[in-house]
Amino acid sequence: MLVWNPIDSFSGNSTDPALTAQRPCPVCGGDNPLSVMEMRDFQFFTDSAVSPKRVELCEVQCDDCAALYLNPAYTPYGFQTLFAEAGCSYGATAGRPREQLDWLSERGLLHPGKCLLDVGCYDGRFLSLLPATVRKVGVDIDKPAIERGRLHYGDQGIELIHGDFDSFKLDRQPDAITMFHVLEHLPDPLATLRNLRKLATSLTALVVEVPILENGFTNDINGFFSVQHMTHFSRRSLANVLARAGWSIEERLEQPDYNGCRVLCRPAPETDSVKGATEDHATLAAYLRHHRDVVEDVQRQLTSLAGAEWILLWGGGLHTELLYQLTDLFRAPGRRFLIVDSDPLKQGKSWRGIAIYAPEILRVEEWGETPLVISSYGGQNAIHDAALQAGFKSESIIRLYRKFRVY
Repeated sequence: MLVWNPIDSFSGNSTDPALTAQRPCPVCGGDNPLSVMEMRDFQFFTDSAVSPKRVELCEVQCDDCAALYLNPAYTPYGFQTLFAEAGCSYGATAGRPREQLDWLSERGLLHPGKCLLDVGCYDGRFLSLLPATVRKVGVDIDKPAIERGRLHYGDQGIELIHGDFDSFKLDRQPDAITMFHVLEHLPDPLATLRNLRKLATSLTALVVEVPILENGFTNDINGFFSVQHMTHFSRRSLANVLARAGWSIEERLEQPDYNGCRVLCRPAPETDSVKGATEDHATLAAYLRHHRDVVEDVQRQLTSLAGAEWILLWGGGLHTELLYQLTDLFRAPGRRFLIVDSDPLKQGKSWRGIAIYAPEILRVEEWGETPLVISSYGGQNAIHDAALQAGFKSESIIRLYRKFRVY
């Protein structure tokens, strides 16, 4: 029997000051943060009376260099605790690794005998796609992922290292280093980049890709300030942190179909000089106006639910928490909810008191006029099609986005 519950019907959730910690600007080292955006009592994934799941999120801008970053940032304990159920929230589209490999090959970084180091390699699946003639080394802080990768790819000659990005060591100097959408997740990107500089030769190529503010004007309610990211780069702040760590940008590519700014760098002398980024203030103001418009548009899509007492949501991840934080979906008195999610890490649990089920329940129940809200960005089309196959009427399915850009 399905259980429909009102929002916030679970009272055991808590916070812990050890989940986050204050930090200086990760780009210039200054300590003059100005608040940009806050979300209080933000819950990370499912309910728990044991593990603390809630924190106050505050995005700030450095008054010295204009860099944008989360402050306080997640501690190692906080990251491990809060993101334990991230599960299917990460990953790239099917064609992305092939595009990256072709790009590296065109620049001579995959020639026979070259050594490539992938920082943030997860379980080594990207390295497994490289030519057999390339020596492949990967490092990640996720110990279970490294252990799975060693079992799965060990016979392919892939060396996987478990270690901290800002202190791990290698037994040889790499010819190329890749960091695809890793740097924005780190609490101290400068320390990591400096460690990579120590490991490099004078000719080592460093390839870094991150999302940037200038291309962050998405229609996604998650917006540019993803809660999964600890530093939010712009063109200037990315160049600044690389220069401080001893890397000079030789080439830049900004992807047209998703927010990815890719730079090819070479070793250079470190500098403590950080160039001002006054243009970032204007870009930030424009972005904040844009994000308000995005939230208003999502809110308009939800107006058809006025008077609905029973609502089904497909998606129990961070997108649903953002709907809670930024819209009035959960504020109607007496309204009850149920969630379905394809991630086994969430099934059988609850979020803010609302039960989470596997999508299989959709095929064994009669839903009639029950509205279904697709609480996902990139999964809009797939979820919409699955809901139709499960018997939902098209007019009962609430799509919040008609187009999307995903990595």
